[in-house]
Amino acid sequence: MNNHIVKYVFGLFFLVVLMSDACSRSAVKPLAPADSTGVTQPALSGRLLFHSYSCYSCNDSKLYLYDFAARTLSVLSNGWAISNTMNAHFSPGGKSIVFMGTPQASDNWDVFIWRIGSATQPVNLTSKFGISRDEDPKFSTDGSKIIFKQNGQMKEMDTLGNILNSISVAQREASMPYYVKGDTSVLYSGNEATGTTADIYRVSLITGFVHPLSSLASVEEYYPIARDDTSFLFTRWYSSANHNDQVYMGYLNGKISLRLPFNESDQNYSDAFPVNHQYVILSSTRPGGKGSYDLYLADILTGERWSLSSYHAGINSTGNELGACYSSK
Repeated sequence: MNNHIVKYVFGLFFLVVLMSDACSRSAVKPLAPADSTGVTQPALSGRLLFHSYSCYSCNDSKLYLYDFAARTLSVLSNGWAISNTMNAHFSPGGKSIVFMGTPQASDNWDVFIWRIGSATQPVNLTSKFGISRDEDPKFSTDGSKIIFKQNGQMKEMDTLGNILNSISVAQREASMPYYVKGDTSVLYSGNEATGTTADIYRVSLITGFVHPLSSLASVEEYYPIARDDTSFLFTRWYSSANHNDQVYMGYLNGKISLRLPFNESDQNYSDAFPVNHQYVILSSTRPGGKGSYDLYLADILTGERWSLSSYHAGINSTGNELGACYSSK
């Protein structure tokens, strides 16, 4: 296993890839001077979305926005009439976001859209559907559509909330959809039946053909995020016996997935989002953090990691920071 991983990691040094997903890549500047903690980390531009909660069942999740250039951290969801906001995603131009949350005095998940900096409340795109679970929204790469999960089924809608397409697949629960290949296909995590572990699939929006990309027996595989036109990031258990989450590189051509070098088998690494061909932002429970899950920048070539607390002391907290989405805009 280790020799196989080393071979693929060595091969990554020769990849030249382009970010084509809805959250854009950013050039990484030379290393910044060490901050007050003595940590020297890559200097980033662009902005980061993430959410933070005390515990998943606490229903107290809030959305945050960090600007790397301005070094400002904002709590976006303060003042909104929406509870438990999470899983936000930038539009291609970085001007708007979509996210999931529950209207106040309701326990119904809905999908919202909001223009960054607007003084108005986010618009509920799915309230017209009544009682339904509307979750996991992602913009298309051209920004004209939003894919999301409604009651376990993937659907596409325009930015006004009009349903354009319902995507039927065999799996009873199709979660975390993400556009790839110029919006002609979608990655998702699918459960075939209650009690089984999730696998990663790709469905063509043209033919409806479903292709399994990672489907290990008795191993949970989820949270697929497109990296470019050939590869994607996803989270899976280390093994059927070891349920610590690990971040893998998957390939649209079905090539064997690669466990990335920053992972540790005795810690959780999950929710990875690409910054560019070299770096990802992810969540981890590794020792030395402020809470259960903290946010880190990780180098997929060398395995080096930097806590995002080294960029701003307020990013990580005693809670759980998850669901990173990065945009260079």
